[in-house]
Amino acid sequence: MSSFDLKYVDIKDSFYKEAVVIRKELFFKNMKNSSDLIQDNFEENGIHLVCLKENEVVGTGRLNIESKTSVISQMAIKSAYQNQGVGSELVKELIKYSKGKELFIIKLSARETALAFYKKFGFVAVSDKYPSQKTGIIHQQWELKID
Repeated sequence: MSSFDLKYVDIKDSFYKEAVVIRKELFFKNMKNSSDLIQDNFEENGIHLVCLKENEVVGTGRLNIESKTSVISQMAIKSAYQNQGVGSELVKELIKYSKGKELFIIKLSARETALAFYKKFGFVAVSDKYPSQKTGIIHQQWELKID
């Protein structure tokens, strides 16, 4: 990961706008309401993390804090950069951020195809699988208890 940089950005940052493009492409491609799906109730107050390679956003993740719980969502890596450690670095950083805020649990809703990925970090399933309300893609709720 030495050629990648992680950066927290706000919603006015140009890197944020690049991250939104990646999220639309990977999650909501060809959906007429993709902008509405991105701008959900959690977007404005989200903590947005991007992974940069040569000043280009190649991956992103969002964190929201609810009480003493953080919620990871909207993790997206450009196809050309998948399986190169970008997602792992994003998750590690979001876990570190959550620990720094003295949060006790990290929750996420993972696509069925990403379950093994989150298991590597100690996340465990806490629900049955279900179709996403936004996309219909099968997801499952997972949690990580923070010491």
